[in-house]
Amino acid sequence: MPRDLKPFEGAAYGSYHGGGSAAPVQTIDLRRVMVALRRQRLTILLPAVLLGGLGLAYAMAKPETYSAHSSLLLDSNVNRSVQQAGGIDSAGLPSERIENARVVLESDKLAYDVLDRTGLQDNASFMDPPRSGFTSAIGQGISAVLRPVAWVRDKITLLVTPAEVGAPAGPVADSARMDPSIAPIDPRLRLAAMRLRGGVEVFRVGQSSAVAVSFTSHDPVIAAEVANAYADAYVQDILVTNADSVGQTNAWMRTRLDELQAQAQAAADAAERFATENGLVALSSGGLLTEQALNELNSSLTAALTEAARAQAVLDTYDRAVAGGVEGLTDSNSSLAIGGDVSEELRARLDTYNDVRARLQRLLSTSGPNHPQVAGLRRTLATTAERLFVELEAKRAEAQSTLDVANARVAALQQSVEQASQRNSAQAANLVRLRALQEEAATLSAIYQQTLTRSQEIEQQQSFPVSNVRILSYAQVPASPSGPAVLRTALAATLLGLFFGMGIAAWREWRDRALRTGDDLTDHSGLRFLGHLPVLPRVRPSRLRPVPAPQVPAPVPPAETPKGETLPVPSRARPPVIPVPVPVIHYPDSVYAETLRHVRLAAEAAGGSPPVTGVTSFHPYGGRSSVAFNLAGQLGVGLRSVLLIDADSRARGLSRMLGLDRKPGLTDAVAGRGDWKDMLVGIADTNLAVLPCGLEQGGASDDLLTGRILGQIAAEAGGDFSRVIVDVPPLYPVAQGRAILQELPQFLIVAEWGRTPRSMAETVLAEDPQLQAHCLGVVYDRVNLRHLRSYLMPEAMENYLSRSKDYLSLKGR
Repeated sequence: MPRDLKPFEGAAYGSYHGGGSAAPVQTIDLRRVMVALRRQRLTILLPAVLLGGLGLAYAMAKPETYSAHSSLLLDSNVNRSVQQAGGIDSAGLPSERIENARVVLESDKLAYDVLDRTGLQDNASFMDPPRSGFTSAIGQGISAVLRPVAWVRDKITLLVTPAEVGAPAGPVADSARMDPSIAPIDPRLRLAAMRLRGGVEVFRVGQSSAVAVSFTSHDPVIAAEVANAYADAYVQDILVTNADSVGQTNAWMRTRLDELQAQAQAAADAAERFATENGLVALSSGGLLTEQALNELNSSLTAALTEAARAQAVLDTYDRAVAGGVEGLTDSNSSLAIGGDVSEELRARLDTYNDVRARLQRLLSTSGPNHPQVAGLRRTLATTAERLFVELEAKRAEAQSTLDVANARVAALQQSVEQASQRNSAQAANLVRLRALQEEAATLSAIYQQTLTRSQEIEQQQSFPVSNVRILSYAQVPASPSGPAVLRTALAATLLGLFFGMGIAAWREWRDRALRTGDDLTDHSGLRFLGHLPVLPRVRPSRLRPVPAPQVPAPVPPAETPKGETLPVPSRARPPVIPVPVPVIHYPDSVYAETLRHVRLAAEAAGGSPPVTGVTSFHPYGGRSSVAFNLAGQLGVGLRSVLLIDADSRARGLSRMLGLDRKPGLTDAVAGRGDWKDMLVGIADTNLAVLPCGLEQGGASDDLLTGRILGQIAAEAGGDFSRVIVDVPPLYPVAQGRAILQELPQFLIVAEWGRTPRSMAETVLAEDPQLQAHCLGVVYDRVNLRHLRSYLMPEAMENYLSRSKDYLSLKGR
């Protein structure tokens, strides 16, 4: 059954130990998951069955219970006029308000209110409900277990608690009388409230704003009574709470109104006093007298400036007209125009002057200066110009007088504005302070009005007797029990056990990191898998069969003397023989024997004369010596002889197994205390000779040079033995095994099935590629073939170990 699915190569070796460039993608193999579930089926199903049966017994032993339901509508649709009068909000309730209602219904206060209504604390049936024998037994068992713990805790508390820890009874009693909320509660009442909270259940009805209150009890009458009492207590609690909160708010509002009124009046009085003290007279419009006077002066100054500018323009017009005198008017070639308002007399003179001048110009242009009428028109134009000039002079004097009056008014108004501005500048800080006081008074007045309006609304709501919570239905006495839910309890317990079993199975699978299948070795290392070695039965005396005794090495003739004479041949004593059976010889058709035959084929393929094979293990393991013994025994069948050497000077497992731990052997030969051939021990009825470990302890026998001595022994045994098997110390943690294997041409590794970690197969030879190249492979010892099937994939070839019964069996011959 050799397995070499992944030949050892440099690239493969690098990929096993992190030398690859990219790690493979981790995926979930469903086949491995199914195999693991099949393997752990008992671990998964056993807790499920046990807990399911326990849950079924518990549910069937419980007494019957009854559930009653009452429903409440948290957002009652009252009339719109009622909503407006009472200030009730009709908007849809958010989920938070429904959860708040749940918290209130499950609170201690409402539980005590229900007890006040029902008096259940005095009901013996409610305070001491019937209990199942199963529950009582469990409770008694738990109390019995915890009784010593409670006793120890009480003693420790008594020791560490000071004697003065308690307060005097007098102050506590006085405080309780002053504040009833801190008074101690009767234990019986507290127990009744705890039972109420444990039995009540509040849940939302669909997606509506209604909630249902359910109570479960062993008595159907108590269940219905408590459910209805909870509904009534909640409605009453809402009404009382709203009234109390509104009353407290209204009382605060009244106090706040008095404060605001006083503050607003004080602010108004302060503004009035400040205005009086600083001479800041206010008008009915709200402005100050000085500000209004300054505004009026600015308006008058603007009008005076406009009038002065207009008078200056009229004066300039008359100045241009009289600038040339009468001659200028007579010699002018253009008509004269004066804008603005002029008198009728001046307008007539201007028209006459312009008409005469125009006639003169036309006559000169048509008839020339020699025309007889030119002289007359010139005289007429001169007379008209003189009269017009006199009139213009008069008007100019009048315009000059008007301009002087306007300028004087402007100067006076400018002086008045400057004086008013100076007065306002002197009062600027006072004006700012006065405005701040007026704004403060106005703000406080507005706040007072708003608070007064809200206070009146709250007073109206306080006296309103309607809330937005009403009872939809009262609970009726249930006719049939609602519990216990036997099937549901058993199913829940079974599922809990199933999950618990799956957790244990997952933990066991996570902890199982041992070598069990060939894939565990070839997938995690570059070593070759050679097969499984199941546990062989004990060999009964009736199964012993004669096997030829081991051949004694023939004497070697001495070299001839120079004279041609021959020395006598010394005789060697036959080695002692011990009657120890070799199990594999008596079960030649077993899986164990077939695996050793694969090892033999691998060793013969490796070559060597004589073939020297070491047998080692990953870690200290006593079964390694048994494997070496069976391998040597099977190799001796049909051959001349086989030499088996115990090289493990620390454990001496092979020597102890054969009863040769007190015989001289390898360590004595290494120490030079005799010839190794004289220390051999034969196995009865086999061709097997054993070299024990020896009697020597420490010294040179534990030196790393033991490997070289073994090499010399193997070379010397080439003429007498066909094969040499060496029981080598483990690879870890001692170094002697590695030193010996360095001198051997080939070796076999024995791994204990289900005990050797996979990590050892990955790392034990990872740093020594040369030593790994000499390894024939790995065999698993003490394999349980029945359990092995639970670790195999459907396509694994190890499945044929249990199917091929015609070829492999434990039947002896």
